[in-house]
Amino acid sequence: MDNYQHIWLNNTTLTYIDQGHGAPVVLVHGSGPTDLRTWERQIEPFAAHFRVIAYSRRCHYPNPPAGDHADSASTRTHARDLAALITALQLGCVHLIGFSFGADIVLRLAVDRPDLVRTLAITEPPLRSWLAALPGGIDLLTQRAAAILPAKRAVQQGDLEHGARLFIDGMMGNGVFDQLPPSARQRIMDNARLIGAEPTEIDAMGAEDITRSEAATIQTPTLLLTGDASPPMFLLVSQELARYLPNVEQVQIRGASHLLHVMQPQAYNAVVLEFLTRHGGQRSSHV
Repeated sequence: MDNYQHIWLNNTTLTYIDQGHGAPVVLVHGSGPTDLRTWERQIEPFAAHFRVIAYSRRCHYPNPPAGDHADSASTRTHARDLAALITALQLGCVHLIGFSFGADIVLRLAVDRPDLVRTLAITEPPLRSWLAALPGGIDLLTQRAAAILPAKRAVQQGDLEHGARLFIDGMMGNGVFDQLPPSARQRIMDNARLIGAEPTEIDAMGAEDITRSEAATIQTPTLLLTGDASPPMFLLVSQELARYLPNVEQVQIRGASHLLHVMQPQAYNAVVLEFLTRHGGQRSSHV
């Protein structure tokens, strides 16, 4: 995946891949140590049927770093970037696929700019403000912050690999970092500096999340994916979100913990491609 293109939007450079033909599908990666390469097992299979755009969000590899990376944690900033990218590339109304924090971003865009969104396929949005309001949620957020703080300190002290291992294992379970494919570990290391900007103050988490009342306004057909081995915080939020989205389908992928598209790419791809095709995503000569 080295056919990168670059575009200057909202006073930052966004790097993207544009492959295939047909109805446009935009892939939005998660937070912290990841980038467009997380979709390496989706781009070609999806591009056989659609026009696929995968981009790295601001501050993420290979885009230039920006100051203290404060914007890397802003849902609204990334949603504005996404809207600007869709508009600049003249994509019209798109299928949006978001993973983790990327799912938070596409949900925000679906609320703010429904004219740009054809369908949503989202995996385990954190929606931390929602989690905080659920039974046991504050405890889970506190545990998450406690797990991430040592990772942040390690990164801030310059030990990126130790910080990356602490971050991934703290989020997904002990030993997960070392079980990831080498390409996934390399992506994490290329973005490890961003772990230092991860929010760990409870009152700052989820300040820009969509609200429950906003979720109830999203008429867009939505596929909500979870993993059967995912951390409880993600499963609780997904269950709650499904109660409010008016037009949602839920699918659980077996043998996966949060990183569904990396850990079980064949199952993930089959489910998402079927959903997109069923909701007006058939191959077309018109974009």
